[in-house]
Amino acid sequence: MALPFLAPSIAAAGQRGVEPTHGGVNEAAAVPQVAGRPARAPRDTAEAKTAAKRTRFYVGMWSTHLRDIDHGLSANSLFGFAYRGFFGGTFINSFGDRSVTAGLQRSFSEPASGALTTAFGYRLGVVTGYDERFFGIGDKLPVLPFVQLVGSVDWRSIGVEIGYAGIVASIMTSWRF
Repeated sequence: MALPFLAPSIAAAGQRGVEPTHGGVNEAAAVPQVAGRPARAPRDTAEAKTAAKRTRFYVGMWSTHLRDIDHGLSANSLFGFAYRGFFGGTFINSFGDRSVTAGLQRSFSEPASGALTTAFGYRLGVVTGYDERFFGIGDKLPVLPFVQLVGSVDWRSIGVEIGYAGIVASIMTSWRF
């Protein structure tokens, strides 16, 4: 049964050299070819920008223990990274010991495009290098779990994050690409 409203699209398909089908154009024949194989579609630029924003190098951290806020901010010499939802890093903790941390990093909100962006998310991971001075079971467990809420403000590729994990508040600087 021919439908009169499909006639113009069938005729146009025939003029382009594409074999008409029930939908008007043979989809397999309409796929661009490169060297006899289907060509890959270019990545959506918004998708590419979002993926790039997920890669981040951390190059500094300052923190304070909220139960000893009079002590002020301590420089922690952080060096770390975040890549596609995972993070890892090393820093000098408030007690002067080397700590290593790793885990998952997720966002509740995706940053908007533009020169100035903000995001809010969390980290769920583990950290080493602490003892009972930080957390009561720190002397029994060499690796401690933690959850950290994180808010970030980025200007182009330079970022500042503020994190909160129980009794510790941190400010981290980063470079994203």
